[in-house]
Amino acid sequence: MKKRLVLGVMLALWAQLGWAELTQSLNDVVVTATRTTGNLQMVGGTSVEVITAEDIEARHLTTVTEVLQTVPGLQLSNNGGMGAPSKVFIRGADSKNTLLLIDGIAANDPTDVNRGADFSNILLDNVERIEIVKGPMSVLYGSNATAGVINIITRSGSQGVHGYAGVEAGTYNTKKFSGGLNGSLGNSDFSLAISRLTSQGYSIANADNNDIPHAGNTSEDDEWANTTFSGKFNAPLCAAATLTGVIRYADAEMELDDWGSGYAGDRFDYDPMLWSYVAAPDGKKKNSLETRRLFTRLNLHALLFDGQVISDVDYKFSRQERDAYDNDDNDSYDYLGNTDEWSWQATWQMVPSNRLTAGIGYLSESSESSSTDEQDAETLSVWLQDQFTMGGLDLIAGLRYDDHDRFGGKSTWRIAPAYQIEATGTTVRGSYATGFRTPSLYELYSAYGDNDLDPEKSRSWEVGVDQNLFGDQVVASVTWFRTIFEDRIGWDSARVIPGMAWPGGYAQLDGESETEGVEVAFHLFADKPLSCRFDYTYNDTEDPDGARMSRRPLHKVHAGVRYVIGAFSCNVDGYWVDKREAISSALDENGNTVETLDEYVLVNLAADYDVNDNLTLYARIDNLFDEHYEEAWSYATAGQSFYLGGKFRF
Repeated sequence: MKKRLVLGVMLALWAQLGWAELTQSLNDVVVTATRTTGNLQMVGGTSVEVITAEDIEARHLTTVTEVLQTVPGLQLSNNGGMGAPSKVFIRGADSKNTLLLIDGIAANDPTDVNRGADFSNILLDNVERIEIVKGPMSVLYGSNATAGVINIITRSGSQGVHGYAGVEAGTYNTKKFSGGLNGSLGNSDFSLAISRLTSQGYSIANADNNDIPHAGNTSEDDEWANTTFSGKFNAPLCAAATLTGVIRYADAEMELDDWGSGYAGDRFDYDPMLWSYVAAPDGKKKNSLETRRLFTRLNLHALLFDGQVISDVDYKFSRQERDAYDNDDNDSYDYLGNTDEWSWQATWQMVPSNRLTAGIGYLSESSESSSTDEQDAETLSVWLQDQFTMGGLDLIAGLRYDDHDRFGGKSTWRIAPAYQIEATGTTVRGSYATGFRTPSLYELYSAYGDNDLDPEKSRSWEVGVDQNLFGDQVVASVTWFRTIFEDRIGWDSARVIPGMAWPGGYAQLDGESETEGVEVAFHLFADKPLSCRFDYTYNDTEDPDGARMSRRPLHKVHAGVRYVIGAFSCNVDGYWVDKREAISSALDENGNTVETLDEYVLVNLAADYDVNDNLTLYARIDNLFDEHYEEAWSYATAGQSFYLGGKFRF
């Protein structure tokens, strides 16, 4: 009934309104923090980071996970090399509390255990910028946004017709080919890009870890291949209406090792006589996983009532498939997840100092696999946001109501004021917000799930100060944040499920989980040739038992320097990541519990030279000092790696 009602409303609006793109491509414009266009001075007390195409080009990085390492308050955890599952923790919260958007399309996988976002297999080709909003954003985006939102925005077309072709090769027999075309046809514009990356890789079983078994297949390479296509078009239908379409498709394949006793392995077999896993380094080693991810969007944008009202009608669809194969290339398991999302949002500029936004949305998600029947969920949402600006005050307040077909209604709210003292270049900002995350389809309906689970709830606040110095050439900022999670869903090893041979399943954890910390950042935007950045994150986490949450460092430091002189530029990024708690199931070769992951220092270097206006040659060294480290127990990371490439523009 809900679906038919909302579809009718959407189609009626679609028929009478124009089309346009919600996301703009100007570097000084951000949209994720408010779902409306505005610059970074119009986001109230929201903490926003923007990674531009220029930042990406300067580092010549390949994947989104690599560039996100530079953001204070974010920590990544990769289970192996390129293509391996990769999670992002924002301010110490679980990865399931981060909402990933691609051009505004929700990319969290409904087949994932907790509907988390997998950041692997997202290449940076054709990316215009990445907007990171830290702090709960459930008011605007609903479930999964209780820690923050990461929106990857691709390029729009430009005047004329332009294109590029690039090649890259390097360590681990890595090869990359990419190309793109963007431009305009009459009043319409378009942007197209395609890339193909292959790598022989390395075994995800860490050869430098002497506390896990090594023999036989632990030294074999786990290959990876990725093909990604993306496109965007804008077509004006009349003076006040524009149609925008977005498509992104990624097809990737990675070889996997067997898994056992809580960490990576082609190393363990189950011994029923001992009721445990035993070392078997000559076991299976050629398992593989294929993933196919499709994201599409149609947007209808119109200026109504002489431009006083901006109307956006959206349809978004995603399809994510995972197919696994065993050592003999037989089907092992498969998952298929779909999401359909309809929404209408109207923004009314009531007076120059006040902007009111209201929206309604409908989300349907489904998950199925070879071992389970299809499960689905529907959510109907309404939201209201007010942006008020007067003098140095910028205030944002919002309210949302979600009606989930399983849990019923849930309200969230948020307020985020900021005040700028123009005479001193000082901005004082803060925010308070509530959030929620509904249990995933797997947590509800799988063999280990519980359909009586309640949504997770959170409340969060932050206070910060930004200071501009020396004619805005220097920007310093400090932010204190704290988030409290209630009814957190996690694995309960003591839960008894009727019919299951072993105890264990998903359950509501008693007590509260907390994350608290401080982010300090210092930017020097001096005239060429030199610019630099330093940031430090202190993040203390605590689960209901009083222990630190796994894989979150207490301290993290990043420093970056860029030097440009003439046609030559060089970029250096250095990281220090403190010790982290390992997951509870991490064991060494003797079955002993592994408690901590070692701290590490990582330095990456990139340099390029513009041969002429059309051709750029570049070189990159990752892990310059060949640091041996792990982001997850026993999973290998890349050693010292060298890459050479070139890009030709026309």
